[in-house]
Amino acid sequence: MDDSVLSIHAFTLSGLILAFTSLVLVLLLSIHGKTAIHRIWILFNLSVAWWGIGVFLMGSSSNARHALLVTKIAYAGVIFIPVFFYHFSCVFSSINRKYVIAFAYAQAVFFCGLSLFGPARIPYISFVEKVGNSALFYLRSSGRLYDISLLLWISLVALGFFETVSQYLHETNSRRKNQFLYLFLGFFLGFLGGLTNFLPVYGINVVPIGNFTISFYCVISTYAILKYRLLDIKIAVTSASIFFTVYTLVLGIPVLVGFKTMGNGPWLLPVSLMAVLATIGPFVYLYIQKQAENRMLSEQRKYQATLRQASSGMGRVRDLKKLLHLIVFVLTRVVRIERVLVYFVDKDNAVARLNALRRVSISDNIPNTLPLGHPLLAYFASTFTPLAREELQQRMGSERVTDLVLLEQGMGELNAELVFPIFIRANLAAVVVLGKKLNGRIYSEDDLMVFSILANQASLAIENALSYENMKKTQEQLFKAEKMATIGTMADGLSHQINNRLHALGFIASDILDTVKLRRSLFNTPQLQSVADEIEHSLARIQDNVTRGGEIVQGLMKYTRKSDESVAACRIDDIVMTAREMAQFKIRSVEFKVIKEYDPATAPKVLGNFTQLQEVFFNLIDNAYDATVQRKAERKEEGYVPTLRISVREMGDVVEIVFSDNGAGVNELDKEKLFTPFFTTKATSKKGTGLGLYIIRKIIEENHGGKVEVRSALGQGTDMVLRLGISRA
Repeated sequence: MDDSVLSIHAFTLSGLILAFTSLVLVLLLSIHGKTAIHRIWILFNLSVAWWGIGVFLMGSSSNARHALLVTKIAYAGVIFIPVFFYHFSCVFSSINRKYVIAFAYAQAVFFCGLSLFGPARIPYISFVEKVGNSALFYLRSSGRLYDISLLLWISLVALGFFETVSQYLHETNSRRKNQFLYLFLGFFLGFLGGLTNFLPVYGINVVPIGNFTISFYCVISTYAILKYRLLDIKIAVTSASIFFTVYTLVLGIPVLVGFKTMGNGPWLLPVSLMAVLATIGPFVYLYIQKQAENRMLSEQRKYQATLRQASSGMGRVRDLKKLLHLIVFVLTRVVRIERVLVYFVDKDNAVARLNALRRVSISDNIPNTLPLGHPLLAYFASTFTPLAREELQQRMGSERVTDLVLLEQGMGELNAELVFPIFIRANLAAVVVLGKKLNGRIYSEDDLMVFSILANQASLAIENALSYENMKKTQEQLFKAEKMATIGTMADGLSHQINNRLHALGFIASDILDTVKLRRSLFNTPQLQSVADEIEHSLARIQDNVTRGGEIVQGLMKYTRKSDESVAACRIDDIVMTAREMAQFKIRSVEFKVIKEYDPATAPKVLGNFTQLQEVFFNLIDNAYDATVQRKAERKEEGYVPTLRISVREMGDVVEIVFSDNGAGVNELDKEKLFTPFFTTKATSKKGTGLGLYIIRKIIEENHGGKVEVRSALGQGTDMVLRLGISRA
């Protein structure tokens, strides 16, 4: 095969590759391009593809008539190439040249129409000749109109280069400067090869094979525009080189073999069509597949996007319970799952507790706790990946392993279709149990990925919530400590003043009592003697209460400082009687029954401080009375009798004293707060300060080493249980 034949084959192959390359780029731009620049570049590549098809058909033409027809059609694409190029340069450079652009399009339409439909008497594209000694039929200059169109063609290209270079010189941003530089280099490479197509037109007998550089340039520019925004020219050049080399081999070898064995002939049309369709086919397939997936999975992708948004907003939720309920709410409403459970790990008690749930009925028999040895919890202790029941059952079909069977049974126990873990610093914090989707579809890989993102965001949100709660508790403890310190300071200051008043009252009572005894002779009638007895008794009681008041003041001091007062054996009945006597000014025995369910003679003695224990018993009797009054006022039950029962039971070295009232009771939430300073369940703050039970616990547990326990049912009553050490003395 001589050099001229090889040149024609190279020319034909360049057109084929140029067409295929440009059409592929058009598809890529149609799928990924979103801006005006992309749309203009699509039109540019269509024009180039049009010319490439014309080059291929010109190289395959065996007679002048066919070659002339093909040339006229091909030039319809050539005429628009500089127009789209100039328009692209203006848009990319942000330059407004609307009148020049309008003129460019107008002249292109004119010469395109002239090329396709111009009469024979108007010389524009009218004849072709063979190039030198080759068999290639190519256009020869047809007159002034062609020269004018070529001049306009070159002028538009030059203007495009001028706008690009001008913008490059005035640009101060280094990033944009690089963009213009790479774009200019790409344009120069492409049009340098393209201009070789005009050499045979003016009598230079060389076969134009510069179309190869046009393909190279189109790929570089398109790839850079779409993928790297013209910033990374090395990657763009490398990718273009690979693409160009592969397509040269894939398309060039069959065509060269065909030319060598069969020459020019009808086989070129089906082979060309097959090559075009084979090139376009994968992109069409991917596009249709993508559209079909978008349609079929639109609902799934919609809720996946919602889950991503929800997961990013979890960090703003500070309350742990609200956060867990938010998770189950979002999953059930957005993903539309039949049930969602969240088990939170409690390492102190070696269980995972059910902290949040939704769409779970009582008949489901869902366990409230799972031991840490539960198969699901044990599984997630060593893996971070979600567990799908369907996948588990498939694995069980091929490998009957005991661990898999236990996992399947564990998921069956919870009616779970998917379980995914939530970790905090590589430690399992919670597991989220999902039931079936309401639409009956299975959990896809995309679902698992989204749930993994949700789990990661939830772990951060849970950690933040736990940190916030710990900080809140610390602040509350500091606040309570500050309050108690304030009380201690007040007690230090007030105790002296109160003791002075009590001592004064004691002295006054003692003086009056001495006077009455000394003047006893004045009470000379039985009636006056009776009055004197009552006066002496009352004054003795005043002295006794003054003494006990002083002890109470000293006891108050012991709440805020360590007591050095020794303890002694105390009779329980004596403590009860003195506490009742202290409360008699508030409590009327006809309205409130205090029943002693123990034998005062046989009841064991307790080891403690009498005054402090008296204060404890007084507070318990007072609280029981208020609780019964509250129930009586709120419920207005016929035949209701407010009652307090006091029982004593010996338990080895401990005596248990129970104060059982039939008052209003306490709900579960308030029960945990009863011993918190300044918390009260009484109707108004005037009836209680919230310090009574706090002080009771402090006296019993810290000062006496005992134990206080509360058992209560709302609307039925309360049991206050004291456990104190027995005195064997």
